[in-house]
Amino acid sequence: MASDFSAPKLSRPKTSTVIRRISYEAGQNLRLITVGVAVFIILLLGASFWVSKKGQEADEAVAHTVHNERLISVVQSQLQDAEIGQRGYLLTGDPFYLEPYDKALSGLGANVESLAVGVSDNRRQDGNVAVLRSLAAQKLSELRQTVERRRAGDEAAAVAVLRNGQGKVLMDGVRDVLERMRVEEESLMTVRANQARRAGFVLEMMVIGLALLTALLGVIAVRASLRRARSAEASRDELLQHLDRKLLAIMAADIVGYSRMMEGDETQTLSRLKDVRDRIDPIIASHSGSIVTTAGDSVLVAFASALSAIDCAVEIQGAMAADNEELPEAEHLMFRIGINVGDVIVQDGDVFGDTVNVAARLEPMADPGGICISRAVRDHIRKQRHLTFDDLGFLKVKNIAHPVSAFKVRFDPAVQLEALG
Repeated sequence: MASDFSAPKLSRPKTSTVIRRISYEAGQNLRLITVGVAVFIILLLGASFWVSKKGQEADEAVAHTVHNERLISVVQSQLQDAEIGQRGYLLTGDPFYLEPYDKALSGLGANVESLAVGVSDNRRQDGNVAVLRSLAAQKLSELRQTVERRRAGDEAAAVAVLRNGQGKVLMDGVRDVLERMRVEEESLMTVRANQARRAGFVLEMMVIGLALLTALLGVIAVRASLRRARSAEASRDELLQHLDRKLLAIMAADIVGYSRMMEGDETQTLSRLKDVRDRIDPIIASHSGSIVTTAGDSVLVAFASALSAIDCAVEIQGAMAADNEELPEAEHLMFRIGINVGDVIVQDGDVFGDTVNVAARLEPMADPGGICISRAVRDHIRKQRHLTFDDLGFLKVKNIAHPVSAFKVRFDPAVQLEALG
């Protein structure tokens, strides 16, 4: 294969190429799917929030019912403690027995009212609360009456009140009304517990449904994207049949550590990048190179021959090394350069094809200030340039189906420039 070709005639790249248009159309399709997925997710999340709130309300209702049942037990226990203390005092006259009696009476009224407030959300408990208040008041009156008579020394009168059976009737009535209240609360507990379980079940189903729907929409989106990609690829292949093809050498160059330098001082880095471009653009032009694209710190250049590309790369690296000698090491700007040669597609001032992609993949394999080339480039230049090549073997690179045979170039810029001169 000859190493020299007709000079590339590339116009300035346009912002819209065939590939960009295809990508845009695919992006529009995915954007609509994404919007639809987002709307579904928002609706499902709203429904999940509503169900979760209902479940929380049901849980709070269950806890409220449990609290009411506890108050029922407390009221019954306090009345029983008061009655036990009253009888112990009446039988013995020992004030020690009045301790549980006094303690029960001090908190009973407040607990009855708390219970009344707690069951106020159930209208069926209104009658029970009224009866409880009346019986509790009568029972407390009976207890006080006997205790006061015993304190006054009238033991017989106190025992007579106890023996007439009124206290037992009142206590039986209290137990009966408290039992009815307990049964009512247990019935309500069953209803509220079922509501809480239903809310939890619905919430679980909503979460599962959301996950399944998201997965389904993801599958639909992927399948739509694949169909779109196949269609775009078919359209591209049809279009590429009519595109201009050339045999060119492609040089990809990129500044080492550019992102780090931009993060440190954007203004100074941009100023130095402009100086670098002012330095290397004339070198590219002197070797008949055509700048295809530039993006920040990277440059993609097409040459009519592999010799022109390697000579340009060596001169650029020599110029950068000379400039860096006057600067501290932390401020050195160095290029990595990758070069490949082969068939490329030229359309609207842009270049496409595996040749371009391989050149871009070879660039990061070069050392800072170094050059990495493909075997095709090495074969074109090794008999015409006194360079040394370090074989890197066959490398697997991103988005390239076949392994790439690559070489690092070892050179002395001064010697090379003298040989060319």
